[in-house]
Amino acid sequence: MTRPTLVDVARAAGVSRATAARVLAGGTNVDVRMSAAVAVAAEQLGYEANSAARMLRGGRAGAIALIVAFNELDSLGGTFFTSVLKGAAKGLYDAEVQPVLLPADQDGSDRIPRFLRSRAVDGAIIILQHEITHLAQALVASPVPIAWVGRPRVELAADAIVVDSDNYGGGRLAARALVESGRRRLAMIAGPRDMGPARDRIRGWRDELADLGIDRGPLAHGEFTLESGSVAMARLLDGQGDLDGIFASSDLMANGAMRVLQSSGRRVPSDVSVVGFDDVVIATTSDPPLTTIRQPLEDMGRVAAETLVAVVQQHEVDRQPILPTTLVRRQSA
Repeated sequence: MTRPTLVDVARAAGVSRATAARVLAGGTNVDVRMSAAVAVAAEQLGYEANSAARMLRGGRAGAIALIVAFNELDSLGGTFFTSVLKGAAKGLYDAEVQPVLLPADQDGSDRIPRFLRSRAVDGAIIILQHEITHLAQALVASPVPIAWVGRPRVELAADAIVVDSDNYGGGRLAARALVESGRRRLAMIAGPRDMGPARDRIRGWRDELADLGIDRGPLAHGEFTLESGSVAMARLLDGQGDLDGIFASSDLMANGAMRVLQSSGRRVPSDVSVVGFDDVVIATTSDPPLTTIRQPLEDMGRVAAETLVAVVQQHEVDRQPILPTTLVRRQSA
């Protein structure tokens, strides 16, 4: 049995081929009765529109790029990147848009900007842009719309698409959790100084402690990596060895901090409580399992995809949604 064609649908509906094409392309300037007849005929015949042709008629490619740092492809087992990528891919799948994976390296090449200028995709979602800052700067003036997961280090237009979590509120939650667990000699391992989300977590942490009347204690910066968390924790212990509560603003840094604490003879959580941020797989596999602030990472990827698709299709939509963070209690605090 051959696949039904547009001509078959038009004949069954008793309309012209052009009318059937307009209805199936979503046109609204067609008589209601004709539109209904075309819809019924298409359903009865099992007609499926050629999506490629439909996209060409609309001037769109029907594809969205997912831009990630090359080094993140080595760590698919449970980082921030993994969950965001999954959510973005699912959002594009539900919208019947083809995802195109574009790994980016640190060589500063023009390959990805050049690809976007070719209009082979309708837009792009950038994940973990702090790993590829040079590229983020080059894409600010992209000819196709960009959705940023997390606010980048570069200056963006007021109407830029940015999907983020409530980093400020998450910082407040972490401070409250440590104080409620009875900790008073606190310190924070923060993210990079020039990243907006990292600064928001610091503000939330400090504001909550100020409201609770607790000294905010020392602060050390890391790079959202396990190794930088270890280095920062060692630095904090050198300056103030009697700490009993640590907020590390990523789960990887929290795990690095716990390793240093345990190797120095301090037990977690008996001697020191630790709270992380993200709620990726390492939070559940660490020893002890990590109390952390959950970012809705998969939802962030999905919302980035949905928002970008809406912008491409010229729909009005909130371009800078902020998703809530929540406290997940485990055994480290």
